[in-house]
Amino acid sequence: MILEQNWLRLKQGNFDTSLVMYRLDYSLTPFVILWFAGASAMARLLNLIPRYLPRFGMVPRWVAFRRPLVVALFVACVVITVVFQADVEAQGSAYATGVLVLMLSAGVAVALALKREAAAAGQRSWKKITASWYFWLVSAIFGYTLVDNVIERSNGVLIASVFILAVVLIGAASRSVRSMEMRVSGLRVKEPECAELWKLLLHKKVHLVPLRTNSSKARRRKARELKRYITNPAPLAFIRVKLLDNRSEFLSPVTIGIAREGDDFVLEVDGAVAIANTIAYVSELIDPITLFLGLTRQNLTLQALRYMFLGEGEVGVMVYKILVRYWEWTPEEDVRPNIVLVSESPITMNSGRLEVRVRTDTRVLLLFHFCSVKKSILAGAW
Repeated sequence: MILEQNWLRLKQGNFDTSLVMYRLDYSLTPFVILWFAGASAMARLLNLIPRYLPRFGMVPRWVAFRRPLVVALFVACVVITVVFQADVEAQGSAYATGVLVLMLSAGVAVALALKREAAAAGQRSWKKITASWYFWLVSAIFGYTLVDNVIERSNGVLIASVFILAVVLIGAASRSVRSMEMRVSGLRVKEPECAELWKLLLHKKVHLVPLRTNSSKARRRKARELKRYITNPAPLAFIRVKLLDNRSEFLSPVTIGIAREGDDFVLEVDGAVAIANTIAYVSELIDPITLFLGLTRQNLTLQALRYMFLGEGEVGVMVYKILVRYWEWTPEEDVRPNIVLVSESPITMNSGRLEVRVRTDTRVLLLFHFCSVKKSILAGAW
């Protein structure tokens, strides 16, 4: 009805065209502003997400590719638009809260960086000290504005908290799922002599033995313990992995040093973010005859937490799981090493032995050391 009346007014020449232009401008201006804001946010996310989140394993691998990420962000935008019913006022509080938090964190970060640079430069850096205080003042203003905005429009904090919680949960789930990957971006040898010794380890020439303490005494004791189970008289390659202090990165290049000790080899791997993943990676490169893995027999829940947060934990079990998962993606014709899981407690009286065939190309040998338990009881438990 309104359109018909306006059309009649326009035909009679009684229609105010300036009113039409005003209403058109009023409706198009917010649309253009929101369009530019959305395009800017999308461009920022396309640059920030592949740069930071994959480094910490907090997203799947496909996020590093541009097209799938664009599709995922578009779906998220559609979902948010439907949930808020395309209402700008409903989304305004969450947007304002997010922008203020971003500006506040940026101001604090710059202030701390300038203060650190001023402390490193000494007394002559009065300009950086002044700049640091200036950014502290700017951060205080943004902090006051954020508190006032939260008090006036508290639903913005709730909405922003939901998004933050979603990002944290997705990141934790992704890192947990991807924890079984190799997590090594590359390997290099420390010295040219190590490169020559590296060639002597490859292709079924050694037995690989990870150690927690790579001292000469520990190596001799471990060699005496294991040689009673070795049928192939090949050299032993003892390997010890040293972790980085900062293990937040998901991937890390490692450096390996190799030395001879009689007929055996001693390997030192530096720069790892997880012990089990690095041992599995080196094992696949060396392709040993046998891989001896230790069992601590400690609390599995605590060991799982240590593996997730510290890169340590029940190394023997995790190496086996990582390798089995990796082998599922490789041809069945490849010859796998024999995996031997050995209890790290010392041998006192007797030893039981149980051999399990889990694949046509892989053997797992479980060696149980016990003191007063009879073999019949152990066999009956299995």
